[in-house]
Amino acid sequence: MAWCPKCGSEHKAEENKSSGYALLITGSIGLLLVTLVFLEVIDIGMSLTNKYMVTGVMGVLFLLFIVMGIVSMRNSKILRRRATKENNLTIEIKKWCVGNLRRSEIDGILNLAGVQEELKYFQRFDYVKAAIRKQFMNLDEGYLDRLIEEVYPEIFEKEIQTDMQEDSSLEEGSEDHIIKEKAG
Repeated sequence: MAWCPKCGSEHKAEENKSSGYALLITGSIGLLLVTLVFLEVIDIGMSLTNKYMVTGVMGVLFLLFIVMGIVSMRNSKILRRRATKENNLTIEIKKWCVGNLRRSEIDGILNLAGVQEELKYFQRFDYVKAAIRKQFMNLDEGYLDRLIEEVYPEIFEKEIQTDMQEDSSLEEGSEDHIIKEKAG
């Protein structure tokens, strides 16, 4: 299964928590209603045999809802701990990438001069993936792909913006120099 942003441990923990609450509430209310029907506080006009069968089956069903709700709440706690570890690892990997991977170095190693920007993406992506795998072992493929998609702009597009800003400041500086020469 491919990793998606909404499939992380944090999202799964939230889903399990909300499912747990829904199952616990539904099971509790249902079990209360079944008990009231069985004790004839709520009369639904059934024969004794049918009432025993319906309340027995429904009682087991609502008890199962309660058990499933408890299990979902436990899973939510486990997934929340896993999400904390996953978030810490993500922060560590991003720091490493931004600190150790440079656009100019990667483009030089891959010999990307003259290659279209769209084609550079895939080669850069594969290089970054290999570098992260070398540094951090046993990462899930989907998690790694998502992580690279998040860190890619920080490595490659930030440097492009910085280069563009430097180029524009150089151009402005040369225009100022030309204006000063003409004025002088």
